[in-house]
Amino acid sequence: MKARFLITSDEFGTVLLRRRRIAKALRWWLRQNGFTYKHNFFTNRPSL
Repeated sequence: MKARFLITSDEFGTVLLRRRRIAKALRWWLRQNGFTYKHNFFTNRPSL
C-alpha cells in the first residue's frame, strides 16, 4: 500500500503528491508564507 497526500489551498488548488517529504515541505512553505490549506492522506488498498 502506498500513501497519497492531498493538499488543497485557495491559491494553488489541489495538489496530489506521492512523496511524504515533498508534501511535508509544501505544507511548511504554505504555513511560512501565510497561506491557508487543508491536507489529508489516503492509501490505495487492493480490492478483495
